[in-house]
Amino acid sequence: MKELPESGKRAIQLKNSMQKNLDNIGIVGGGIAGLTLGCTLLQDGIPAIIFEQSSEVSSYGAGISLSKNALCLLERLNVLDNLQDRSFTHSKVEVQGPVEAICEFSLPFGWLAMRRQELINCLLETYLSLGGEILYDHSLKTFNQVTREITFENDAQYTVNHLAACDGIRSSIRDTFFTINQKPKYSGYSAWRGVGKSELKCVHFVLGPNSHIVNYPLNKEGDVSFVGVLREPNEFDESWRKEGSYQDFLDDFSIYDPSIFPILDDSTKLYKWGIYTRPPLKSMTVKNITLLGDAAHPMVPFIGQGGCMAIEDAYSFGMLCKRNLGDFSQAQKTYDSIRSKRTKKIQRRSMMQAAIYHMKNPIMVAARNAAMKYTNIPANNLNSIHKYDAYDEINISH
Repeated sequence: MKELPESGKRAIQLKNSMQKNLDNIGIVGGGIAGLTLGCTLLQDGIPAIIFEQSSEVSSYGAGISLSKNALCLLERLNVLDNLQDRSFTHSKVEVQGPVEAICEFSLPFGWLAMRRQELINCLLETYLSLGGEILYDHSLKTFNQVTREITFENDAQYTVNHLAACDGIRSSIRDTFFTINQKPKYSGYSAWRGVGKSELKCVHFVLGPNSHIVNYPLNKEGDVSFVGVLREPNEFDESWRKEGSYQDFLDDFSIYDPSIFPILDDSTKLYKWGIYTRPPLKSMTVKNITLLGDAAHPMVPFIGQGGCMAIEDAYSFGMLCKRNLGDFSQAQKTYDSIRSKRTKKIQRRSMMQAAIYHMKNPIMVAARNAAMKYTNIPANNLNSIHKYDAYDEINISH
């Protein structure tokens, strides 16, 4: 497990007391959404503090790809240049079946792929450079909406102006203050992931009956992320950190030529996890609480937009807090209107994409392959998602 860089290890402790009144937006969760929100707020001069339960960051074999809709926001936060040095820029996608090639197409806007850990580190470095405070080992216990007091398992207490919930798919804040008895639900899909070595220079999809595989380089050193997804009726453990065996991995994808995977050595760790979702919420806000990222709208990863939606959410809410001069009620109203529409659309398209990838009827497969080979549908579908700019959306709404 790789630890945070030295700059990220300093959990800044507030002085003299375990109870503090803060003129800040309290952000619960120091992942992609939480750090992006922190950077956006501090860049606009709005006080923010992040509470994070863990003191270490690990990729656990996870790569991540970001499309233009997220990259344009990271550029405005002065994160992109640093991130590009630790990633791989993609301009082409290749698609094949279990054996034969289907098509390839260009990405007009391009993708950036990297280890998830590198994205977190870049965001953290920017956040700290802006004077941001992050308190580690702070696991949320309770939040009082009347007094706005947050209590943590370590008995620390803070009073904040507003609570931003960036605490992931199993958000305790969502469970407590939003729709009750609506736990994460198994999507019917599970996935394997890992990082190996390959000379691959583009995003490479392999489509098969009830399964698909995607490989993509993460940097210029030959590290390639691979994710293999399969439809499994039996519910599989959601744990992001559960390791699996290489033989079980090969058994799950036995219809494919093993050469499509990057080269794995004895030290390569493979992880298998169940993909879970939650039904869309009627509203992503309530009183002085705002949900962002997976806490608000977890989705299947079949069009690569989970991280991008977290970045869009965070940037949008941060901008709206600035535009509305601390009127959180108005900021929430606009945020909910804009982000609910966008994220529900992406959730639907992500789930539909699985059905397209996993076709098994020979006639339907042939029709899909022909449409991908002889039309611009695949590129156009992606570009319609990637051309969105949350910055422009906020400007239009005002």
